[in-house]
Amino acid sequence: DVVILDDGFQDNAIFKNLIIICFNQNQLVGNGLVIPAGPLREDLSALKRASIVVINGDRDKHFEDEILNFNNKLSIFYSNYEPVNIERFQGKKLVALAGIGNPINFFNLLTNFKLNVIKKHEFPDHYNISKSELTSILENAKKNDYQLIMTEKDYFRIKKFELTDIDYLKVVLKINDKDKLINKILENLK
Repeated sequence: DVVILDDGFQDNAIFKNLIIICFNQNQLVGNGLVIPAGPLREDLSALKRASIVVINGDRDKHFEDEILNFNNKLSIFYSNYEPVNIERFQGKKLVALAGIGNPINFFNLLTNFKLNVIKKHEFPDHYNISKSELTSILENAKKNDYQLIMTEKDYFRIKKFELTDIDYLKVVLKINDKDKLINKILENLK
């Protein structure tokens, strides 16, 4: 009964009952410019089509005011990533690997939870790391008695290599006012 699109905001050929826009507090709108001059796919005036905004991070009244200038009917919610298996990595020297849209967010998460990151390997989003690249990183980590940690998304991308001694940080998304958000979604789907 329901179709959920990820990254479907710019596809105007599809009628949408509800549009949820997500921002990460670390990047927000960057320089506010559209690709290729900036990170945005559309000008912020496109928020007129949205119903809900979810900001991953701490409350930012200034940014709320900025986006409400484009659409004062927006419902704004906040979320945070919380590690589930962090105890596996506490007290260890880590080599962190990330090939996601904004690797710095993963590295910051590790640091915010006081993990000891010795070295970082940053790859572009959707990068297909080769088995030889990964083996080299892993061997170097083992040589120094470091543990390799990566995002869950990256881990499942490289799982096919069947390498051992690689682990990932499992996270869950905690949404503030989750019940209110669910009710808002259900209202829009009626």
